[in-house]
Amino acid sequence: MHGFLAFIAGVSTTIAAFLFIAALSGVTYYGVNQPELLALAWVAIIVAVIAIATLYLALKAQTYKIKTGKEALIGATGKAATDLRPNGTVRVKGEFWQATAKNRPIKEGTTVQVTGMEGMFLIVRHIEEKA
Repeated sequence: MHGFLAFIAGVSTTIAAFLFIAALSGVTYYGVNQPELLALAWVAIIVAVIAIATLYLALKAQTYKIKTGKEALIGATGKAATDLRPNGTVRVKGEFWQATAKNRPIKEGTTVQVTGMEGMFLIVRHIEEKA
């Protein structure tokens, strides 16, 4: 995929350069006049820019660290689905988890943050919602 995007960008840039040179030197191809050559050159440049931007984003996406499991959950916020006294259920990242409130009981609907994990239980704490 990356090679294809680079190829498209290179070909579009080359075609645009030839069209600009032809338009500025007064050469016409198959009866196409100068304003049309300039318009085609700009279209080729736009295609090249789109291909380069897509290539950049694709290459940048490959450098992201994949976070799954425990690393993805610690630090995440969610809502208490039940009262936690000290155990209960929370909803974090769209999933329901069994959780333990270490410091104090947490009421249902309260915003919580995951601070750790013990087995399949999340360790959560109450956080203040910003208004």
